[in-house]
Amino acid sequence: MKLDVILCHYGEIALKGKNRSYFEKMLQENIRKALNRFAPDTFASIGRMYGRLIIRLNDHGQNEIESITAVLKNVCGLVYFAPAIKTVQDMETITKLAEKIMTSGKYATFRVTARRTDKDFPISAQKINEDVGAAILAVTGKKVNLSNPEKTCFIDVVDKRAFLYTERIHGQGGLPVGVSGKVLSLLSGGIDSPVAAYYAMKRGAAVSFVHFHSVPYTNEASIEKVREMIEKLQVFQQKITLFLVELASIQKEVMVLTAEKYRIILYRRFMVRIAEALAKKQRTGALLTGDSLGQVASQTLENMSVIEEAISIPLLRPLIGFDKLEIINKARAIDTYDISILPDQDCCALFVPKHPATKARLKDIFIEEEKLNVDDLVQEAVANIKIEQFD
Repeated sequence: MKLDVILCHYGEIALKGKNRSYFEKMLQENIRKALNRFAPDTFASIGRMYGRLIIRLNDHGQNEIESITAVLKNVCGLVYFAPAIKTVQDMETITKLAEKIMTSGKYATFRVTARRTDKDFPISAQKINEDVGAAILAVTGKKVNLSNPEKTCFIDVVDKRAFLYTERIHGQGGLPVGVSGKVLSLLSGGIDSPVAAYYAMKRGAAVSFVHFHSVPYTNEASIEKVREMIEKLQVFQQKITLFLVELASIQKEVMVLTAEKYRIILYRRFMVRIAEALAKKQRTGALLTGDSLGQVASQTLENMSVIEEAISIPLLRPLIGFDKLEIINKARAIDTYDISILPDQDCCALFVPKHPATKARLKDIFIEEEKLNVDDLVQEAVANIKIEQFD
């Protein structure tokens, strides 16, 4: 018996009221894009069906369940999905199919869990549980355990059909990428920023990235790292844009003309200004960083406030309450950690002060910025941005 469909279940989308159809269509399209990229030629269609999506597999796809499962695990918006067998709404047929399914595999205890969405089917979910469970018991001799079974036979009666399966596979949850607008993420090459981007994707934001580098004063290792990170993040969002910004000329001006202890804050204010200018050109609603409160000198409340004052659009910080170990664990889970810890020359490490200010005052920063041609430096940086597409 080959599994011929995959039932895809979502969570929050069901609560979206009049916008529900839009969210469902976006999830449907994201699944299609992910499968076409990572498991091509495996499905015949993806349809909507009473609070779930159904992927109808072709002959090739029925032999590629593991590959398809690996793809669907990374689709934001899916709470769980289940490779299943489709059959008719006939109690005898359902029972015989359940018997066949439950005679395979090693297990000692089982239960049957039926859901009857189609109320035209005359038999209740409880009655299905009892009758099918009794049949499985008679055929297999296994014990029934309703609280903690080793194997469950799920039966969904929906839309004139029935679907049987034994496994629910957890997805990412959240919302489909793209339903919450666009954000521009400052991607440093460290551990935190790709994790922050992942959480934005999980909440439905389409993320593009801007990376600041100090080439030719540093090597291009950080640029190669962010390219590799983006390739990892493409399992969650297939189409991604990367903007590369040379910051070295600005850093030289800051180093020569301003007080040493404010360098990092001044760098960061330039970075968010440049990112804001870029975001407005791209019609992007917010910036995103991997800041975690108190983690480094620039991430104190006082310094974050001073940095954010330089821009007018929202600056999102998904990791603000995470400690480092939590961030590292998630970086490992999304497979960016090993890339993040590769050695490179980060732009903010160039001309770094020995004793950076941790509680900067805005009036002092204004005094330092009066020594610089801020607008001209920002405009020059924006004019020389390089763009790379990841499709």
